[in-house]
Amino acid sequence: MSSVELAGEAERQGLVQYLERLVALDNRAAVRLQAGGDVVGIWSGPPFEVVAVRPVALSGPAQLDATVSAQRLLERVREASTVEVPPAVSGPNWVGLLPPRSGWEERMRGDVANVRLAIDSAKHFFRARAEGVTDRASLENIAQDVWERTCLGEVPVRSAHAAESLGLMGPGDGVAVALSTDTWTRLSVPGGSVAARRGLFPSVSVFTL
Repeated sequence: MSSVELAGEAERQGLVQYLERLVALDNRAAVRLQAGGDVVGIWSGPPFEVVAVRPVALSGPAQLDATVSAQRLLERVREASTVEVPPAVSGPNWVGLLPPRSGWEERMRGDVANVRLAIDSAKHFFRARAEGVTDRASLENIAQDVWERTCLGEVPVRSAHAAESLGLMGPGDGVAVALSTDTWTRLSVPGGSVAARRGLFPSVSVFTL
């Protein structure tokens, strides 16, 4: 059993909030922990067909690569800043298909506040168009039209929605950066980043949040 020591109370509280939001979205969620220095990346696959990561500072260098239950990790992070890594679990497909570490090109920068406005507008638009619609195929067409629209550069609104749902936008103003490769787009915000494969659209059911 390995353990990591978080770099203070602020890091612990931030990780608690991230994991609480993830578990609220999916109480069976898994996370992949990757560390090769004094920062550990907490990867998650929230139900938006995206991959999110929250970097957490450590008190010292560590080597770690493990996929664990988000709920079990949350329970341990709530107790102390020195965290025993829970037993490994068989993760979903996304844990082996993380976005590349290099090759990203910056496409655009903008205010987090404007990205939030795009999310709010998309939520309102989806609800207005979906009102009274019961046919699943029609709902999926509406969802694809709304949530695949871009909010910053080539980043789809669903990526921003995931970042907001996980608390990665931060409590106040900040800068959002859109990056991309040939096969991925990524939204970088103050608390982490969210990446999405191009052309992959999820089930409509997750967008009623």
